[in-house]
Amino acid sequence: MPVHHPIWRPLALSLAVAAGLSACGGGGDDDGPDQPLNTKPGWLGQVDRKAYDGSSDDLLTAGLGKTGLAAALPAYANPASPTAAELRRAAIWNNYRALVDISTAGGYGRLYGPNLDVAGNDTGGEGKIAGEEFLAYADDGSGRQNVALMVQIPAGFDRLRPCVITGTSSGSRGVYGAIATAGEWGLKHGCAVAYADKGSGLGVHDLAADTVNLIDGRRTSRAAAGKNAHFQAELSGAALTAFNAGYPDRLAVKHAHSQQNRRRTGAATPCARCSSPSGCSTRNTPAPTPTAAAWPTTPRRPR
Repeated sequence: MPVHHPIWRPLALSLAVAAGLSACGGGGDDDGPDQPLNTKPGWLGQVDRKAYDGSSDDLLTAGLGKTGLAAALPAYANPASPTAAELRRAAIWNNYRALVDISTAGGYGRLYGPNLDVAGNDTGGEGKIAGEEFLAYADDGSGRQNVALMVQIPAGFDRLRPCVITGTSSGSRGVYGAIATAGEWGLKHGCAVAYADKGSGLGVHDLAADTVNLIDGRRTSRAAAGKNAHFQAELSGAALTAFNAGYPDRLAVKHAHSQQNRRRTGAATPCARCSSPSGCSTRNTPAPTPTAAAWPTTPRRPR
């Protein structure tokens, strides 16, 4: 089982701050230069903490191990309502295979993969890594930004010789997007890994059903999610009803439809670190109020 050390929670908060700042493109404090170290900043939401034993479940492979990552994804017990653990496993399985050639012929399990140690030697094991995982949003209080941040701290982390690796996801990948690359390297070396989805992760709003996903992937109604929705479109009430009538069965996707303009001036995310909106205005310029005609026409998968 992972060792629960009192340093881990404040360390995780510090790394979540670091992940948020690196995703924003630089340093700075939203609570002033005299903010004490490890004090939770105002823009960091509720922190979800989970421990993984390195056997039934783990940080690197979600319990699948080297063999499971190369096999078919295990089915959901209830496909209509998968659990957070099942969705996490699916996210890690998909992101691993998206960035790494999972075939034996390509070198998986021989030249690279969870089963190899830091020297490139095959351990003969599955490469599962025990430890703790912390997940939270960075936001300005509106619920519109909700940049997903995650910190993984392996059980072998040496607090006397600490090291931190950052793993920012590419493109529209979720917060586990760098698990197979920066994540694997950092965890194998006993480092904490700080991840960020840049605020462009996979938030999907089903406009017809008016459902959204939470930070852990589970879906719920927009009303129930509130500001905890990973993403929700700026359409509601009569405007949403009118849009659905004219454009039925559509999806709004965070990276395309959030109107946060993340790439407009080269910045990857809204600048959650700034002390005031005006301090971020060049990096997070508001878009015009949307109209139904401007909204997405992405077809929704048939149910």
